[in-house]
Amino acid sequence: MQLVLVLVGAFIIFILSTLTGGGASLLLMPLVALVVGVKAVAPVMAISIGMSSTSKVFFFWRYIDWKLFAWLFPSTIVGSLIGARMFATLSADFLQILIGLLLLSTVFQWNRKEKKTGFKVKAWHFAPMGLVVAFLSGLIGGVGPLMNSAYLNYGISKESLLGTRSANAILLHITKIISYAYYGYVTGEVLKFGIMIGISSMIAVYFGKLILSKISELLFRKIVVASMVASGILMLWKNKDYIQDLVL
Repeated sequence: MQLVLVLVGAFIIFILSTLTGGGASLLLMPLVALVVGVKAVAPVMAISIGMSSTSKVFFFWRYIDWKLFAWLFPSTIVGSLIGARMFATLSADFLQILIGLLLLSTVFQWNRKEKKTGFKVKAWHFAPMGLVVAFLSGLIGGVGPLMNSAYLNYGISKESLLGTRSANAILLHITKIISYAYYGYVTGEVLKFGIMIGISSMIAVYFGKLILSKISELLFRKIVVASMVASGILMLWKNKDYIQDLVL
């Protein structure tokens, strides 16, 4: 019964993820933990999100910004390898709180008149940003839509954001899977649940694409910013005990 609930929940989460430009990992973490335990969450998500990203690339292939992908390519590999290497040795509570605050700060960057957020981002900026995000993703399993503001500020369309982000996500999650496997975290159970959730996610992406075609660019931007703020609140809530310990 738990597995059915997880698969249904994953289906809904990945439809929302398609509409918000990502962020499935934050909502998926507690669901996956129900069936495989906390320590297996990161490798299971790497498999399932890698599969969902593959389906997004299939649907949005012609919108991918290959210039951005080229800047992201090396930093994504290096960052995810380092993050996965440190996965078993570091406590990531403080990092999750920091990421939550960064996501939450997106609400203060929103500029309704210009219909975009924050400062102007150039293509080369994605190399250092991709390194940091890939490292954090390898370390704690997922960072939500942390780079979405950069994509929006760069000025790409909703389809281009999804396609480019997903192409990079495939690279990120393949690297993470290989690293987790090398360090012994990819077991038969991890593969089973990762693939099952991944299949559910691939079907969800199709329905998400149908809904996406019906909404405007401005509404998409608003949904993305709202999802980033919601992801930040969720990440902080998940670590409320750690925050209380720091404060007290």
